[in-house]
Amino acid sequence: MTAVVLFYNLFGARSVEGQGVTVPEEAFYATAVFGLALGIGGYLLWLLRSLRSYDAFSKVLGRGGLDPKRPTLRGLGAYSDEQLLALRSRYENLSEGDLKWLFRTTFGFHADDSFSLGPLSVLPGTFEMNALRVEWEAELILRSGESRPEIGWLTEGRQRLLPRKPDEVLKLVYALRYTVDSVRALKRRYGYRADRWHATVPEGKLWDAVRDYEDARRIQATLNRKSRLR
Repeated sequence: MTAVVLFYNLFGARSVEGQGVTVPEEAFYATAVFGLALGIGGYLLWLLRSLRSYDAFSKVLGRGGLDPKRPTLRGLGAYSDEQLLALRSRYENLSEGDLKWLFRTTFGFHADDSFSLGPLSVLPGTFEMNALRVEWEAELILRSGESRPEIGWLTEGRQRLLPRKPDEVLKLVYALRYTVDSVRALKRRYGYRADRWHATVPEGKLWDAVRDYEDARRIQATLNRKSRLR
């Protein structure tokens, strides 16, 4: 509708110089109906693709012995380190509400665990990561008496909480998410110019802060290069 109004005001004939042009009712309502149909059609297309994807993915998880609606019922073993850290980073930035509760009860995340951003306190494949998994597993065991929320197709379609096959590109995508989140936290805390962090970041955190900054740039460059090669 904005494009139609702009078009008529730029190219329409003016009865009085300097005044705007009234858009014909037919064009206005036709544009409105088209916009509504486009929005509904796009939503229905997303809905169909989401349902088909969830159904196919559920069968894969079912053959692997997992309950797709409660994938962490037997622990976090199906999740890669990168995906768990990306999910934990999202949890860190959520405000209190149903979604944060879902993350907490599904994955065992909590505010007092060993994960922190700005800089990252843990990296994939390290002893610290294994210890963090133990913390989350212990939290899940403590919550085993509570009813575990289900991850339905709508939640999965919007939040992508089910475990993914950790191929090289997906690992990079997840790594970029939590590394960029860490760099944002660093910039908010110590200043937006990384070349001045040596004067603002505490000495014990400076090396890790620079590591996160350089990692974010390196991962983004690698993903850009891979996308051009496809």
